Amino acid sequence: LKATPPSGRAGGARTSRPPPPRQSARLLVVVGSRRGRLGRRRRWAGEMSRTGYSLGNASLPEEWHGAVFDTLSQADSSHLKASQDIYGGVSAVRSTNAEYGRQRDTVHQHFVQKLANTHELVSELSSKIHSVKKCAQHCEWSLKQLQSASQALATPISICQKRLQLRSKLPRREQVQDAFQEALHREDQELEAAKARYTTAVIATKRTIQDLRMRQQDLEDDLRDKQHGLKLDNTCVDKKVLKDAFPSNLDKCYNRTGTAWGTVAGVPRMKTPSVVGTSPGFQQEQMRQSATRSNIEKATRTEEAAQSRAAESTMLLETTSRILKEAHRQTQVEMANKVEHTEVLRQELLKQQRATLSKISALQKYLGLTDEKLQAIEKPLTANALRDRIRSAKVRREAISDHVSEALHDQQRALQGKKLELQSQTAVMKQTLDELLCMARQLAEDIEEKDQALTIDRACAGVKNPAHSTLGYGFARIGGGQRHLSDTGSSKMRQTPTGLRASSLPETPRIMSSRLP
Repeated sequence: LKATPPSGRAGGARTSRPPPPRQSARLLVVVGSRRGRLGRRRRWAGEMSRTGYSLGNASLPEEWHGAVFDTLSQADSSHLKASQDIYGGVSAVRSTNAEYGRQRDTVHQHFVQKLANTHELVSELSSKIHSVKKCAQHCEWSLKQLQSASQALATPISICQKRLQLRSKLPRREQVQDAFQEALHREDQELEAAKARYTTAVIATKRTIQDLRMRQQDLEDDLRDKQHGLKLDNTCVDKKVLKDAFPSNLDKCYNRTGTAWGTVAGVPRMKTPSVVGTSPGFQQEQMRQSATRSNIEKATRTEEAAQSRAAESTMLLETTSRILKEAHRQTQVEMANKVEHTEVLRQELLKQQRATLSKISALQKYLGLTDEKLQAIEKPLTANALRDRIRSAKVRREAISDHVSEALHDQQRALQGKKLELQSQTAVMKQTLDELLCMARQLAEDIEEKDQALTIDRACAGVKNPAHSTLGYGFARIGGGQRHLSDTGSSKMRQTPTGLRASSLPETPRIMSSRLP
């Protein structure tokens, strides 16, 4: 008999060793000697049967010896079979030990691979959860910025609407679609558009934060499951943890050498063996890794969308702030120009009013002189007529048209011509006086409306800064004792003594229509 060693295991596992040479030789010698004795006994029993001896109920010594030899032969056969069974049992034990070691190392290798894969997935999940948390915090900060910017629009919108409401009360003559009015409408439109854009951005950011929180919850659930599975698998591998979990002696089922999974070198991470398509278990592992990777990729795409949303929000804040600042600056400039232009026109109207009143006074004076002269010219005319009537009483011989008569007639024609001229001039002067008086009333009304417009425009400036309601906006108040563009309203307010109110400042004297003659 030859001892056939069991097949070795692949993958670097321990192969079963053949029995030692001495033990094999000794076993062969014992089996051979027993076979020889058995053969000799069988030959002796055959000779006894041929010579007529029977081993049945013999009472002879030979028969007794033959029965003993037969029993011994059967015992030798049983011993031979027992030896063969022992050898088969030893071979089966050795084969079982080899297969057990091979399967144990294979299981441990798969455990190591599983733990490495799970550990790698846990690391990636932890990193992605941290990244998603940071991204969500940044989106929340961006949301607060958008909400603050949207709430900050309430004051500019209120100022703009207040100004439009004030300008709606302008006198009819002053209600023109000037640059200030257009700038106000443009600023109001920009503010409303900015508010709408902020509202849309806030809704989109809230939706993005909700998506991030949902992805974070999915990742945390997956991480919790992975950590729980990692703990259980590590319990099956780690010797110390295994003893705590299973106090009974389990030999070296965890590993032949007792090496922990973290110290095994050369173990690839996040890979499965090449027989992935032939084993349902490997396919399940691949599906587990693919599901986690898919979850991480979804979180990455959501994070990229959130980063893009935050960048768009930042760009929206910067662009909208720049647009609103420019619109507000243009409104302020046009308002200052309007106030300045209205103040200049008012001053021109006041100058024209003073000149008109002066002309009216002079015209009334000379109209009075003309009336007096017209009344005075009646006396020489009466005297001329009286002389002519007296001279008409002369006798015929003396009633000639001498040079005195010619002089009287010339005087009468001249006085009548001047009288007509004075009457015509008086009528023209009265007509001009009426025009001047009408113009003075129009000037007074226009000045009054300009005062109202200035009051309203200064009130528009004072909606944001109360100092601009009583003093100049961007320039000194013309006609109030300051130089043009000398001081702004804010600086004049700082220069005003503490106890002095705006109402106590000197006002420009006005000439109303009720004071006109």
